[in-house]
Amino acid sequence: MKNVDNIIPLPNYVRAKKALGQNFLIDKTIALQITDALEMNEDDTVIEVGSGTGALSSLIAPHCKKLYAIETDQDLIKPLTATLSDYSNVEIVNKDILKIDINTLINTKDGYKTVANLPYYITTPVINKFIEQEHLPDVMVFMMQKEVADRILEKEGSRIYGSFTIYVNYRYAASFVAHVPPESFIPSPKVTSTVLKFIKRDKPLVDVPSEEFFFSVVRASFSQRRKKLSNCISSMSSFNVSKEDVEKILSDMGLRTDIRAESLSIQKFAELAWKLHSI
Repeated sequence: MKNVDNIIPLPNYVRAKKALGQNFLIDKTIALQITDALEMNEDDTVIEVGSGTGALSSLIAPHCKKLYAIETDQDLIKPLTATLSDYSNVEIVNKDILKIDINTLINTKDGYKTVANLPYYITTPVINKFIEQEHLPDVMVFMMQKEVADRILEKEGSRIYGSFTIYVNYRYAASFVAHVPPESFIPSPKVTSTVLKFIKRDKPLVDVPSEEFFFSVVRASFSQRRKKLSNCISSMSSFNVSKEDVEKILSDMGLRTDIRAESLSIQKFAELAWKLHSI
């Protein structure tokens, strides 16, 4: 039986919209774990994506300087406004986060944090949205489908390790916060969720000739996972290298010439990018 004191009440008139991938968090323990992971102080600016009816918002607002509660569903603005009515430091934004220019919302140069209970179908686009900002969030705490979290935390050598893993970890140190069971939501999703914390690195994890070139090498390497890395790279005309050239580079790096992309660490990908760039 659920502990009633641990349940975040949901207004009776609120109904989740399947088209928007809505699952409302009702577990206060999980909500507190998420807000604790933000490590807020009174000078923080926080962007919350998908504020819903304010389950997280009401826990964030008392501990930060400014909260931007972003919610795309017009029908949730009324209950969200009611929940946050006591807080003058909250600005509710009824827009789609993927269509917002964050730089027009806040002064990103001053630093900020972001938090979200992400609908599964927009998890990757939202993460990319923030990672592609000129001024990155200092801390991100995101709830997402467990399989996406597993990909981000994975190390080389796994079948789920890929370009997205490298893309995220290049700029952020990601860590596990909590697993969230389906019964923590209304309605209950069919999968387990995971909360991850992302802390911005002082500098990227590896030194590369250029970020654009580095990530083009990574994407090309994983473009056909079942093929050898040398075939994936040499098939891309933009690199203008033969299969033999790539195999020679891999051999010089102390790697097998028939290696596949999933076996390379981010450090080895950086080394490969430098060698390809010098040709």
